[in-house]
Amino acid sequence: MSTIQSTEDLSPEQIRNQQIERYRAGDAARRVYLFRRQRKAILENCRHIAVVGASSDPNSPSYISIERLLGLSLEIIPVFTDRESFLGLRCFRTLREVPGKIDIVQVYPNKEIDFTTLAQAAVDRGVNTFWIEQGVAASPEVEKILANGRVQLVEYESLETEYLKHLPFPTAPSAAQRRDRKATKVKERMSKSPATVKPEDGLKDAIWKMEHGHFRHLPVVDEREKLIGMLTDRDIRLIRPSLAFMKKEDAEVQLWSIAVQQAAVFDPIRVKPETTLKEAAELMLRWHVGGLPVIDDHEKVVGMITYTDILREFVGREEIH
Repeated sequence: MSTIQSTEDLSPEQIRNQQIERYRAGDAARRVYLFRRQRKAILENCRHIAVVGASSDPNSPSYISIERLLGLSLEIIPVFTDRESFLGLRCFRTLREVPGKIDIVQVYPNKEIDFTTLAQAAVDRGVNTFWIEQGVAASPEVEKILANGRVQLVEYESLETEYLKHLPFPTAPSAAQRRDRKATKVKERMSKSPATVKPEDGLKDAIWKMEHGHFRHLPVVDEREKLIGMLTDRDIRLIRPSLAFMKKEDAEVQLWSIAVQQAAVFDPIRVKPETTLKEAAELMLRWHVGGLPVIDDHEKVVGMITYTDILREFVGREEIH
C-alpha cells in the first residue's frame, strides 16, 4: 500500500502546513547552495591569511593545519607576541603591524586573545573574512563590530578543510616536513655572549672587533643592551669609500670618521634560543642574511647563529650516520 497520502484526504489546514514545509525545505536547500557558492568565492579570491593564536608545538593540530595551508601555496602571515619566526616565516606582534594585504584573519581561539580588539583591527585593515576555527563562537559585540565593518564572519569551520573541499589544490605530504620532531634548537649551536657595538661607536672599532674575533656579524645594542640593529662586513663594504675616487690614505681617514649607525641595518630579523635550526635557516634564506642575533625575552642579545653553525650541525649528522 502506498505511503503517500493524497491531498484529497487532507484538510485545508493540513494542505497549507504541507506547502509551508515544502517551501521551508526548498528555501533551506537554496540557502545551503548560496552559502557554498559564497564560501567558494571567498576562498578563490583570498590568498593572504593572517594567523592568530596558533600553537608553536609541531604536534599540535593548528601547527599541522598551517603547515598544510603553506603546502597549498597560500601566503601565511603568523601573528605572535612572543616569537620571531614560525615555520620559517617572519612573525608580527599585532595585526596592525602586518604590511601589505590581508584577506582572511584566521583565529585559533585561546584565553589570551582579545576578540573585540582583534575584530576591530581586522575591520581597520579592511580584511574580507574573520575566520574562527572550530570550538568557539563570536560574541554579539564581536559580531556587531564585524558586521558594521562589512567583514564576513565564519565560525565552526576549518579553513584547511574548506580550501581542500572547494578548490582543487595539489596537497603536499606533510610527514616529510615534520619528520624531525626533536629538531636541534638555536641555543644548542649558537655562539654565546657575542661582541656588540653601540650606534655611536666608531666604525673603526667595529672593524677591529670583527678582525680580531674572526666573525662577520656584530649586533648593535642601545644603552640598555637591547638589540636595535645589525652590522655586517657586507654593510662595511657598501659604505667604504671607493679607491677609484680618492687616495687610499684619504679613504681610510674618511672611513674612520664614520659611526656604526651610518652603516648598520636597524630592526633586524632575530630569533629566540628555542627557535629550531631549520626555522633559522629558512629565515636566512628568505631574508638573504648570513647570521641572526639571538635574543631573550627582554630583547637582550644572548647569542649569534650563522649559516656556518648550521652547516656544522648537518655535517655532524652525516658523520654520525
